[in-house]
Parts: sequence; C-alpha cells; structure tokens
Amino acid sequence: MPNFRISNTPNRSRSRTLATLALLAACLSSFSSGVQAQAWPTKPLTIVSPYPAGGITDLLSRVVGEELAKVLGQPVLVENRAGAGGAIAMTVVSKAAPDGYTLVMGGSAPSTIVPALNPNVTYHPLKDFEPVAYVAALPIVLVVHPSIPAANLKEFIAYAGANSAKLNCAHHGVGTGTHLSCLLFAKLIGAKITDIAYKGAPQVNTDLLTNRVQFYFGTLPTEINYVRAGQLRALGVASAERVPSEPDIPTLAEQGMSGLELDTWNALYAPAGTPKPVVARLSMEVGKILQLPPVRRKIESTGSIIKTMSPEQLRKLTSDGFETYRKLGAEMNIKID
Repeated sequence: MPNFRISNTPNRSRSRTLATLALLAACLSSFSSGVQAQAWPTKPLTIVSPYPAGGITDLLSRVVGEELAKVLGQPVLVENRAGAGGAIAMTVVSKAAPDGYTLVMGGSAPSTIVPALNPNVTYHPLKDFEPVAYVAALPIVLVVHPSIPAANLKEFIAYAGANSAKLNCAHHGVGTGTHLSCLLFAKLIGAKITDIAYKGAPQVNTDLLTNRVQFYFGTLPTEINYVRAGQLRALGVASAERVPSEPDIPTLAEQGMSGLELDTWNALYAPAGTPKPVVARLSMEVGKILQLPPVRRKIESTGSIIKTMSPEQLRKLTSDGFETYRKLGAEMNIKID
C-alpha cells in the first residue's frame, strides 16, 4: 500500500508566523503608547470641579492645577460644573475623550455615594473612570449658628430633640455625604428634621451665617475660618480621631454619638481608557506636588489632610466606598430618584 505521511511543517510554520505577528503587534502597541506618553501633553488640560467656586474642591483643583501646569508645560484650566450632588461633572468627564486632557476632582460623594444610591446615574465610578491620584481627606464638622443654645453635642442633641420643627439641616444635594449626615443625625436622635439642598458650601454658608438654616455637616476646610471668627460654632468632627490641625474640636464619637463617622476626600480621576503611561505620569506628578512645602502648608492650613495613594490604592478606596454606601442605602432605604 502506498505510504502516506502527513507533515506538520506548514502548521508549525504558520504557528510561528502568527506568534511573530502577535509579538510584533504587542511591540508596536507598546511603542505607540510610549510615543504617546512622550508626546503628551501638547495642549491645555482641564480639571472639572463638581462644586461651585469658593469651596474646598475648587481650591484643591486650582492648587493642583497651578502646579501641574508648571511641570507639564501646558495650562491647566479649572471648570466648575456644579449640580446634582456632583453627578453633572462626573457624567461630563465620563464621556470625555480618554486622552489625559480632561480630569475630574471627584469627591467621595460624586465618586461613591451618588452612584451607589441613585439608579438613574449614567456613570459607574470604576467602569467609567481611571483613578489617578488621591489629593486630600476632608474631615466633616458639625457646625451650628451661634444663636443655637448649645455649647456641645450633648446640649445640641437635647435642643434638637425638643425643637426639631425649628431646625433646618443644610446639605449639598440628595445623596451627598452632607445629606446622609443630616439623615443619620435625625435618625440617631429620633427626630424629624427638615433638610435643605444647596449647590455647594458657599451657598450653604450664605444662609447658615444669616440663620436661614441652623446647622450643617460641612467639610472642616470650608467652615474653619467661620468657626475661628466666632460666626459659627463647631460641635464635633465626624472622624474616628481628632483632626491634627484643630485638636480642640472633639469627635462626635467621643461625645457619645456612634454611627456617624463619615470619610470625605477629593481625588483626581480620568475617563476610562486613558493610556496607562499618562495616568502614571499624572499620578507621579501630583504625588510630587503634594510634597512641596508651600503646597502642603496651603492645603493643610484649611484643615485638609494630605494623603498620597497609587492609582491601584485609589481604585480600592473607591470600590470599598461604593459598596459601603450601597449597603447603607439598602439598610436605611435611601434612594435618589
């Protein structure tokens, strides 16, 4: 019978060819990313702030933007897109080109709380963004108008329980950290208290200083100067520990109120798909900026706490926060429509 032999040589040759092409494609992709990273940036960058000018998020955006412009050799513009608890700014940036030219100073509220509680939000904090750099922690402080007859938290709880109809709690919009603080406080003292929404801290403070609203869980950086001037009274911080820059303000927990510890922070995010070399460059530069003595003094003087994180660490923080507030919303039956 004829002796038939099947040769595997062509298949092996084809496999080698495919492997070579795959390797070449990977090299070209890596080369392209490297070239892109080297060329970037070639035009101005924009940092979108989810809150109005005059607040701490706006200030951090401008401080970081000013220093980034120096090291990148391109202008860095700050654009304020306030509204919907920060969701407007996050939505805009989630749809921006993933080229490293558009960033958002995402606070813990628009980055974790709002998307966790609002099923109508069109962005996902992890799927639609690349975490870039943690900037600062913003301790929350309970402040009241001086007309409130309470020198400490215990006295305020007693007053609020007996006079809840006379009190209004200000916040930055339904589902924000400031709103959750109002709800949690009312729940913990067993009273029904009206909460009133504003676009951001500057608008809140206008009405708080004139006693149109009586108390507010605001960030320490936006409230501390009013406290120092005697225009507002600080009753406690919603942190696990006292804030180093204001050691005389006790925590709410040490005054007997457990269950109202809220972490707030600001961090930079880029649209999903932004090249990794660009994200790495931005993260590195922001980390260096935050260590500059003049920058540290300027930020820490507001009561903010500077922290540095890798993009991976920021991703975990965002993921953990999103899950925490998703569960909290389910437990307290809080939903944003």
